[in-house]
Amino acid sequence: MIEHGDDLAWLHRGLDGYYLTFAEGIPAEELAVRLGAPADSPVLDADTVAAIERAAPPWEQTVPDIGRIGDAGNGWSFVLLPCIAYWEHGRTGPESPYGHCPSHGIRTVSAVYTGMDPAQIDVMHDGQHLWGYSDSGFNGSRPHLLNTALADLGWYADEEEEEDEDGEVPSHAPSYELLYAALGNFFGLNGLPRAAIENRTLPGMLCEPRELPRHEYADAPAGPYGPCEQCGGPMVLSHVAKAVGSYVLYCDRCKALGGYRVERLKRTEERTVPNPRWANVELPGDGDAD
Repeated sequence: MIEHGDDLAWLHRGLDGYYLTFAEGIPAEELAVRLGAPADSPVLDADTVAAIERAAPPWEQTVPDIGRIGDAGNGWSFVLLPCIAYWEHGRTGPESPYGHCPSHGIRTVSAVYTGMDPAQIDVMHDGQHLWGYSDSGFNGSRPHLLNTALADLGWYADEEEEEDEDGEVPSHAPSYELLYAALGNFFGLNGLPRAAIENRTLPGMLCEPRELPRHEYADAPAGPYGPCEQCGGPMVLSHVAKAVGSYVLYCDRCKALGGYRVERLKRTEERTVPNPRWANVELPGDGDAD
């Protein structure tokens, strides 16, 4: 029997890196599909997952990312993926035919840990980003909710820090422990099976599509561009893209105040290619005679 307990504060100490997503009101198998698993992807027991990982170590040949699935209690399920899965394009999101926006019609909570500060957390509902935290600080349409959850733990956003021994004032930011404790308390996400996660004894699903989209895009238009929405100043083209299929305009006058805009590029071609990782995995029953 899998034992549940502990809050979420242990996560970044107990695991090297992860992309952990909770979903309310749907089973973990459905959440895995929303995160990129094929609709007919089987649930693999822990021994089978371990055998796949032994047969295809990542330094020799890669297999589709395996999401460990489980029940977090209080009506929440979860999928635990490698942290790189959070940034991989073409397998989730409303633009992809191979996955759905994970929060479509439901509420999701996600936490990403890469081994570096700060924490990346997101609370979504039906595709809308409600609140979260990242290297840019508090974000989302209702960031005050996170402040409220942190205040319940004794942390306040306007609290001043004292100078350290070098005479420097450290940045006032909530720790991983506080952020995760706030998530756990706010949503009742304190039922993770900690021992099963740390000992890698949870079942899993291969959370990547068998085919990947490949899109071609036109170059960014030459301008002139519409004025900055913050100050009305001229916008210029940034050479750093915000995401695949987009370009960024920014305003030097008020860049620090959010004077930038992400625009979509025109899509000129759309096709699919086989996901090469699937060629490296043999599922139970593959090759059996009919």
